[in-house]
Amino acid sequence: MAASTVDQSGAHAGRDMAGRDINHTHNNISANRVSAVEKLLQKLENEIAQNQVARDMIDRLKRFYTQRSHDGVRGLQAKLSISGRDDSYDDAIEMKEMFVKLLERWSLYYSAQQIIVHLLARAERQFNDIILPQISSCDRVQINTFMNDLIVVPTVEDCGASVLEVDHNTAMGMIYWLAEQCFVRWHK
Repeated sequence: MAASTVDQSGAHAGRDMAGRDINHTHNNISANRVSAVEKLLQKLENEIAQNQVARDMIDRLKRFYTQRSHDGVRGLQAKLSISGRDDSYDDAIEMKEMFVKLLERWSLYYSAQQIIVHLLARAERQFNDIILPQISSCDRVQINTFMNDLIVVPTVEDCGASVLEVDHNTAMGMIYWLAEQCFVRWHK
């Protein structure tokens, strides 16, 4: 019996060609994953386009408006002073006001309120769960680096290129606003 040969040199296929099985594995999970903030920003853009304003403030945002003090040190100036950060007060007030203006402007929209709650809650948790426990063992530069890496940069990455236009100073202002409201502090 003569051996037969097949010449496939001119063959063409839309994908792979092989004499046996070809197995492909595709993992596009991260490509299809949209963050909660991205979804809310899409909803916000629709609300803006349709001029749908919120009638009330959501309860989770109201929580952050309730000033509370665990240790009797109330307000931003007092917190900065007791922690040896008095020299940053003028900048802190300016940045805090930048955040307050953002808060006032965007709290008219339900989705924006949800985004702001997400950012505030993340900042509160990162600060109190990771930064605060290290306050006594870290210097000021290390604490500032933690705030920048854990709160400011992620906030800017989430909202910097959106209609909210959150920059680094506004994100830092959010931390100062949380301090004013007694949700974070730089002292034990």
